[in-house]
Amino acid sequence: MLYVFIDESGDLGFTQRSSKYYVIASVETKNDHQIGHVFKKIRKKLRRKERDIPEFKFTKTNHNTKLKILSKLIELDVSFSAVVLNKNTVLSHLRTKQQILHDYITGFIAEIIPLSRQRRINLIIDKFITNETKRINFDSYIMMKIRDTCMRYGMIVPKIDIEHASSQSYPGLQAADFVAGSIFNKYERKYNAYYEIIEPKVNVLKERF
Repeated sequence: MLYVFIDESGDLGFTQRSSKYYVIASVETKNDHQIGHVFKKIRKKLRRKERDIPEFKFTKTNHNTKLKILSKLIELDVSFSAVVLNKNTVLSHLRTKQQILHDYITGFIAEIIPLSRQRRINLIIDKFITNETKRINFDSYIMMKIRDTCMRYGMIVPKIDIEHASSQSYPGLQAADFVAGSIFNKYERKYNAYYEIIEPKVNVLKERF
């Protein structure tokens, strides 16, 4: 089974204080336990106060620890995919429809994750959608995108499970947060130090400009 952990960085606002870019990133692996081991090892080496944090968050982690986490993640049997949205290209009538934009961009992730020869895919998405109806619509849309992609390229359509979960529950979601944050820094702040570490494991980096 392929596990796909999905998280985002940036925001979908359109004010002067909003980000210029929005990133949806995924971490793909057949062994989700290995990611948890990375964070456990990093946590043990932190000072006692830092060890007590409930989860690792890219924006709240110091520079050196970010480098350590990213360097350990790329040693694992994983791959990364991402879609980067330049928000200046979003049409005016869509700028107040955050859920539609989020679903649309995540749909591209569903197209570019490694689907070939997968019999079962478990998508774990950082809990973003709280409304049950919107969550059901989102799940249906993502499943459709995966099925359409498989059929387009003559691949077997896998069994698809989708879970919306807290990142505290899944180290894979924390890893996806670090991948998304690294790519966001590359585009938003023109700071490449984090992305350069993960680049060897980036399966697809798709730009929506």
